[in-house]
Amino acid sequence: MSESSEIQAIITEFVDATRPQYVLVIAVVPFCGCLLTLLAVLFAFSTPELRSLLVFKLNVIAILVALVTGILNGYLNGSSFLEPFAPETPLSICFTFALFALGSPLFYDSILLLRVLAFYPIRSTPLPLLAKVLAVPILVKCGRLVCLSLFLHGYYVSYATHGPVTDWFRNPFVTCEWALQVIDNTYSCGFFLYKLHAHDSKISKFRSGSTMVHLIRNIFLISCANFVFPVLFNIAQIVCITIERSYLTTILLLLINGYQRNKDNY
Repeated sequence: MSESSEIQAIITEFVDATRPQYVLVIAVVPFCGCLLTLLAVLFAFSTPELRSLLVFKLNVIAILVALVTGILNGYLNGSSFLEPFAPETPLSICFTFALFALGSPLFYDSILLLRVLAFYPIRSTPLPLLAKVLAVPILVKCGRLVCLSLFLHGYYVSYATHGPVTDWFRNPFVTCEWALQVIDNTYSCGFFLYKLHAHDSKISKFRSGSTMVHLIRNIFLISCANFVFPVLFNIAQIVCITIERSYLTTILLLLINGYQRNKDNY
């Protein structure tokens, strides 16, 4: 009887230990499936002229980055319960996953910056005006890159010295990078929404019932939704990393936020 209780306790402990990894694998699979479908749709319904545009190529790269992140997530977390007695995961794979998971939002937000350039084309906009418009997002992105680099350096050194590191609790570099994400997204999307609303007001004075007015207003509503959700996820990430040590909650929010930002590019 005591032996049976010991076996049951061992099995229960193993299940409890691997549950976060199992949830992360199951949660990310639908996102990867949606991205594969989206990638197929992009190539199926795009013209050769559209495929030659820079924004199309960047969006394809963004989807591939998200898929690689999902594959790395599945490998790292899936191996923990499929091969519990396997050797430790190599540093290179863990570091690559951290780089993709934390660095991909910066790449996605750089693509979103093209929305601002839609109102200020580089070829026709005076350089002083272009510098004023782009100064804030570029400086914020540089700050995010510095914070990300400092965290990844510390992560690499800690992993090489002490083994696997998964505790990001109150890490100042990650917290600062996520706070800068809020500022970056607020500025870029807020500026885009302001200019879109201004164009809507100008057109509505002359064509109050035109199709163009309805189209711009629909784009405005969609952009509002795309702005709200990433900011909410950013705030949730910051709250989570400062008050809770849960590995599952932190990584789940991080991955969902990354896929949400990827979706906002379309």
